[in-house]
Amino acid sequence: MNARLDRLNPSILTRIVALVAATLLLALGAMMLVAFRGPPPHARPMFLPEAAQLLRNDAGPSASAWSVTRYHSDRAPVPDSGQETDHYAGAQVAALLGVPAGDIRLLRERPPASMREAPAPPQLDRDRSALFRAFVVAQRTDAGWTVIQAWQGANLRWYAITLSLMAGIFILLLLPAYWVARRITQPIRRLAEGAATERPERAEPLPLTGPPEVRAVGAAYNHMRARIADYLNERTAMLVAIAHDLRTPMTRLSFRLEQLPDGPRAKAQADVEEMRAMVTTLLDFMREGTDNAARVRIDLSAIVETLADDLADMGQDVVVTQSERAVVQGDTLALRRCIGNLVENAVRYGGAARIAIAVAGGRASVSVEDEGPGVPEAAIERLCEPFYRGEASRNRETGGVGLGLAIARNIADSHGGRLAFTNRTGGGLRASLTLPQAR
Repeated sequence: MNARLDRLNPSILTRIVALVAATLLLALGAMMLVAFRGPPPHARPMFLPEAAQLLRNDAGPSASAWSVTRYHSDRAPVPDSGQETDHYAGAQVAALLGVPAGDIRLLRERPPASMREAPAPPQLDRDRSALFRAFVVAQRTDAGWTVIQAWQGANLRWYAITLSLMAGIFILLLLPAYWVARRITQPIRRLAEGAATERPERAEPLPLTGPPEVRAVGAAYNHMRARIADYLNERTAMLVAIAHDLRTPMTRLSFRLEQLPDGPRAKAQADVEEMRAMVTTLLDFMREGTDNAARVRIDLSAIVETLADDLADMGQDVVVTQSERAVVQGDTLALRRCIGNLVENAVRYGGAARIAIAVAGGRASVSVEDEGPGVPEAAIERLCEPFYRGEASRNRETGGVGLGLAIARNIADSHGGRLAFTNRTGGGLRASLTLPQAR
């Protein structure tokens, strides 16, 4: 559906370029209509010596735009309604051939009425020695009349030059039009990319460039991003303060529980420890988004293998099935916590964890698979939500407070990576952490 809407609603860049291209095509089409409806300019005429040469032998004229037909007739050619007999030109051709003037008949196109009524120009002889567009010249012989019909064909060279120039103009004007359109739409594209980030409050402010309307939208976006960042910082500070202040009354409560009998004291002490773990986890979750630890080059495979060995020594079913050397840029403790949360989640709910490290396309991926029942498809997208748990109970045997995967996602986002979950075909859940490799 989205692809269909994209085809029905092209981008602003496409619309601007299409508008410019349509305007250029209309303008060039009008130029072509005006230019090609009339005769080609500066058409090469045929002069009387060349007409005499046609009668003398079969050699064609030097002007390639002329077409010639030769035939024999018993009678002299007679001018039609659009022609007239040119006695002067006929006499000149007869003189060139050395025959009597009465043996040559030359018919040329009749000039328009306006030209016939106009006074003869001073260069009449020179103009009348050139033949334009079409003419007929005939010579009397013993067998009858040899008739030559000549007409001026299309000036293909002129048409080719004109079309080439128009195509060049179209391309030369379309390229700067595309550049201008791209300059106009580039700020809008940056705005869309900034708004599409997972954590827009962490993104850099957009540069305010482009037309005034685009700069106004960019300024509004920067203001909104700053307000979101302030709101999140205030929320984080408030929750951290609350979680920190809860530690003091819990510590006092632990001391007072010492006065209870052994049975009730053990249960109450376990509840207090669970509350303490919840507060500690909450503090870790809130601080993870604001931690600015130095980023160094890390061998991801070393972290995974060390983590798997430690958990295996503790009796948990954790095995590394595939390990490729993958170097990333990041915080060692944060990435260990991220992968550790994924592995502990697999062991807790799936009974085992199978870890694989692969490298492809400049990115390193760590996949953690378990052997549990999997997660309903509708709940997969919510696994990383804070305080959400796929397993409904909240007892101390089956899990924590639902912040482990949320912490893992925050760490992945802060490292420019991505955390995704899918159900395996044979059963169980697969968690995939993808990180960019270090350059």
